[in-house]
Amino acid sequence: MRRYRTITAACLGSLLLGASLAGGWTAVRSGSAAAPCPSGQVSRGGTCLPDDTEEFVARQVADALKTYRLTAAMAGVWVGGERVSAAAAGETMTGFPATTDMRFRIGSVAIPLMTTELLRLVDAGRLTLDDKLSRWRPDLPHADEITLKMLASASSGYADYVTDKAFIAALYKNPFRHWTGEELVRIAMSRPMARPPGSGFAYSHANWVLLGDIIARVERRPLGEVMRENVLEPMGLTRTDISSRAEIPAPVLHGFDNERGVFEDSTYWDPSWTVAEGAVMTSTLEDMAKSFAAIGEGKLLTPESSRLQVTPVVKIKGNAWFALGLPVENTWIVQNPSFAGYAGTVAYLPSRKLAIATVATQGLGSTVQNASSNVLQAIAAHLAPERPLTLG
Repeated sequence: MRRYRTITAACLGSLLLGASLAGGWTAVRSGSAAAPCPSGQVSRGGTCLPDDTEEFVARQVADALKTYRLTAAMAGVWVGGERVSAAAAGETMTGFPATTDMRFRIGSVAIPLMTTELLRLVDAGRLTLDDKLSRWRPDLPHADEITLKMLASASSGYADYVTDKAFIAALYKNPFRHWTGEELVRIAMSRPMARPPGSGFAYSHANWVLLGDIIARVERRPLGEVMRENVLEPMGLTRTDISSRAEIPAPVLHGFDNERGVFEDSTYWDPSWTVAEGAVMTSTLEDMAKSFAAIGEGKLLTPESSRLQVTPVVKIKGNAWFALGLPVENTWIVQNPSFAGYAGTVAYLPSRKLAIATVATQGLGSTVQNASSNVLQAIAAHLAPERPLTLG
């Protein structure tokens, strides 16, 4: 599971608990009576959860704020579309509490939304996963060897422009610079291949830039328009927005960073380098969870394409594998982006219809890179101990 260095900000605030046993998105209900839950558990959304779930989630958020020296932390749990608990702690800026409805950058959480659109095109017969990159980009190295499936499963072998020293220097010199997809692809292509095409996992942001380019070429319209109409709206992601520029709709969860040697607000740094233009998104805790529930349930795809999307393709390490646009571990589907002041993790367990989403913004002196993953791992272990999730 690829992680990118992120730093975020500094102040502690009061805990804001937004737990609710109502609310959430529309759930699928079974007509048959559910079996009674064991002692110490209650039924939520058609599954049994510990009866202290609400308090446990709130405690994990509050503890993470102090333990990892964060500026803000939040977490939420949904089962079968029913919100079980949501909690936030800390501040978005000094004197302004963080709340669970705030919006933030979601980075790689958008990648499986892109592969959902890719698979929609497969279902429509407009392309196949075995199509070669050379069909659209014959100008690129090894384009006649690399398939769409390799791009989507992070096994194309292309180098990652994010680890290029010149790119990092340029990014640090001017984090407000807007990057085009072609600029980013050129940087990646100027580097040696990370490994031979199709030979294993090698995470590269270039994969996602190229996938976005191909989708836009097939659809013959901008990727953002395609994603909005074909994926975000059908999934009901009403608080998820697309923009490759720096704006974030209110209310905003601010991020902070000290990677340039000074602790600073990084909220409005240009995010154009993070994924394909048209797939750079901001969202909320609930919409992140809702999107992964939709992916896990195959809401927009045929059963075959839905199965392919979450079937492990290449091994990352341990029990973690990469499927089409997202890691899979012990039947959980996950993503855990961390960049430019924001860290988030989202996971969905289809067998329990359990969605968990967490967010953390680092503070001055934060002790871990992605505290949101630690929080989610603890919550997952409490709610579904039969399916350990290490996020390693």
